[in-house]
Amino acid sequence: MDNVNLDYMSWVEFKNNLESIEVAIIPTGSCEQHGPNQTFATDTIRAKGVAELVAKELKPKVVVCPTVPYGISPHHMKFPGTITLGIETYISLLTDIAVSLKSHGIKKIVFLNGHGGNTHSLGAVCAKLYHEHGIKSAYSQVGTGVVADYWEKKNFSKIRGHACESEVSQSLYLDPRVVKVDDLEPGEIIDKRFENGPPWAEYFWPFHEVTSNGALGDATKASKEYGKEMTEKIVRKVSDFITEYFL
Repeated sequence: MDNVNLDYMSWVEFKNNLESIEVAIIPTGSCEQHGPNQTFATDTIRAKGVAELVAKELKPKVVVCPTVPYGISPHHMKFPGTITLGIETYISLLTDIAVSLKSHGIKKIVFLNGHGGNTHSLGAVCAKLYHEHGIKSAYSQVGTGVVADYWEKKNFSKIRGHACESEVSQSLYLDPRVVKVDDLEPGEIIDKRFENGPPWAEYFWPFHEVTSNGALGDATKASKEYGKEMTEKIVRKVSDFITEYFL
């Protein structure tokens, strides 16, 4: 199977490859602000890019479904242009996609997620798929958190993970069109408690209370080289995870 994208297959091609396909990857992103540094499609493009690289590593056993371009972003709604789904809508949407794939014989699903705000809902989706539909599934992030040790060694910003040196670097590597290279600036942090909370508790942060310009970290330190290094590490980790648990 040369093509790993359902987007670019005919139904005949898909049917002919079904015997080899064991896992469907569903990339999921968001349409939300990324400060002055990046566009609204940042999370979606990153999720899609990593998904395609993982699928190429694992072909012909994996197919990449169309990317879900909206996510759970109510905490960014104070920044104009952000579009959010309701939690129930998001869960229902991903569930319906997975159930459709099951009807064609694919019963293993991996969600590759480019947006942290989707995380809790993805946990609910995976539980629902297993308990109500007999579908094995998992989700993984595709960015900063997967390679936290990499960024620690670089001694970059402690408060990072959104429109920061990490996301901007990865975007420069995967698709520089989502980076506003002439407008990069550090995050204007309002409340530093955002990254200093206890590991056993979680507080819902409206993003406008965290950063006045919508960014974290310092995007001026980003580079395509950093993005390539981190993405290659992420692709390796995610590929190994899928292989161990699903193939």
